[in-house]
Amino acid sequence: MQDHLIIGTMGHIDHGKTSLIAALNGFFGDELKEEKERGITLDLSFSNLTLGDRNIAFIDVPGHEKLIKNMIAGAFGIDYAMLVIAANEGIMPQTLEHFKIAKILGIQKFLVVLTKVDLIDQKTLNSLEKEVEKLFLDFKNATFSILYFSIYDKQSVQILKETLYNLKKVEKKELEYFRYYIDRAFSIKGAGCVVSGTLLDGSLNLEDKIWCCNLNRALGIKSIQNHNQNVTSAKAGQRIALNLSGVNANELKRGDLLSKKGYLRSFDIIEAKLELFAPLEHNSSVQLYIGALRCECRVLFLDKEKNFATLKLDKPIFSVFSQKFILRDDKQTLGGGSILAPIADPLKKSQKLDFLNALNQNDLEGAFKILLQAHKKGFGIISSMQRFGISQNQALKIAEKLEDIFIDPKELILYPSVTKKIVENIVLKILEKNKNALLSASLLSQKQSWISKSFAQSILDILEKKGILRKADSFYVGKDFLAKNVKDYLYEQIFEKIKNQGYEPIAPYNLYDMLDIDRQSGDEVYKRLTKEKKILRLSHKLFIETHTLSKLLEKMRQIIKDEGYLDLNNFKNHFNLSRKYLITYLDYLDSFEDICNTNGKRTFKGKIC
Repeated sequence: MQDHLIIGTMGHIDHGKTSLIAALNGFFGDELKEEKERGITLDLSFSNLTLGDRNIAFIDVPGHEKLIKNMIAGAFGIDYAMLVIAANEGIMPQTLEHFKIAKILGIQKFLVVLTKVDLIDQKTLNSLEKEVEKLFLDFKNATFSILYFSIYDKQSVQILKETLYNLKKVEKKELEYFRYYIDRAFSIKGAGCVVSGTLLDGSLNLEDKIWCCNLNRALGIKSIQNHNQNVTSAKAGQRIALNLSGVNANELKRGDLLSKKGYLRSFDIIEAKLELFAPLEHNSSVQLYIGALRCECRVLFLDKEKNFATLKLDKPIFSVFSQKFILRDDKQTLGGGSILAPIADPLKKSQKLDFLNALNQNDLEGAFKILLQAHKKGFGIISSMQRFGISQNQALKIAEKLEDIFIDPKELILYPSVTKKIVENIVLKILEKNKNALLSASLLSQKQSWISKSFAQSILDILEKKGILRKADSFYVGKDFLAKNVKDYLYEQIFEKIKNQGYEPIAPYNLYDMLDIDRQSGDEVYKRLTKEKKILRLSHKLFIETHTLSKLLEKMRQIIKDEGYLDLNNFKNHFNLSRKYLITYLDYLDSFEDICNTNGKRTFKGKIC
């Protein structure tokens, strides 16, 4: 079984990155025509090398300072950075900038390749090695090795190949769902839309339905390619190309995200931990680079030390907890950091700092407590992977450690203790307004969507124990409820209301709200009344008492007899009803065999027809 590595070649312009890759695999990458003419890499270039049971994907990033945005797009998702330094020139501005970007993005494995070593003496080479070692002094967790290379020295090429083959696989924490940033989209004649990118998380199978988050659309997969070979599946860490159905190439762009439907939400405000290596003022407008995406944002510092900030973006983006990003202005890379809060929460400034500190220290219990303080109506953990980088089961286990909260494991909602009192008051207000209310968990959830049925049931049970409510059949009722048979009472109430509404019956759901009953119980009564032919369904939301309808039909027929026809206008003259009702009754009249409808005028057949 082959393993996979992604190596990003970084370094200053003309330091030999592209030539180095060509010497390894005999391929100059999928270059643009302009690149060949100018002799430099303008955009990301991709190629691969197979060594025994290892596949290595190379991402050759541009070294020119004006093309740094393209370099950043290629730096996400790589396992090792191959920092290429021309021995005859040494460490240059883009060498440093690429190195800093790699550092912020969390890349910790480096191969430093000193190229063009045939052009310098040993003393210069020793001096350059010391400069490289100095470069890594402040990078505590990084590991690096230095290699010498010349395209004219076959032995140096072989040594580099052997080094690449023996590199250890980088273990990364993965999210459990598929996530893939598009770095290129193009069209191939006869195939259609093709995209390329790195599979950052999860796995992908040919038969999977995927979701384009930016287009809010489901897409199909015609084929998957890895290293120019058709495959039926792919896993995190692989460079893959996808031939997609359901979309045109011109609808997609670099930075668009493919994932599974429902896993990710987008926000235009995110909170982050910063690492800056250039001056940056509060409320500065900068460019944010995340994945292969670029957007404008304003940086609002939350503390004097400028460790934490709110990033206000010019458009909503799909991001995840601990995801790395870069900040730049028009001239230089300013720094970057790690996203701590990809989902916007209504936190006060003091809460926000405590929350971000907790997340930064991986204190998820502390973070949950702060969110419970802020979300009086409970907060959901269905997005725990996006929000905290943990599974829903892991989030539930953390919640179980917290005191005095209610956990709904089915709906994945956590409620603080204060919410119990809020829901109790909702119940008491319903009873105050309607002493005959038939309470149920479904009713409370129906009235307030943030109340889950499980939580509602727990509150009803509490109020029953307190003696405020009593159980009556499948309902809970107040102390003043006198009816002996709840189902008969409900049947009579609904039928009476429908009769009293005459020619203007309200929609069933509105009637349920009026009576304070849940929809399922109300629907059962409507079905029974319809089956018994006490009411008749005229449209999706319109039911009328049978005798009331018969009287109306008699009057409608009388208008035809008196005036020769019935249409919307003369019907309106006799019955001051809304257009909705008039049209419904006219449509129902059309169902009778003796009625003829000619251009909206109803007559008896044989008169005009």
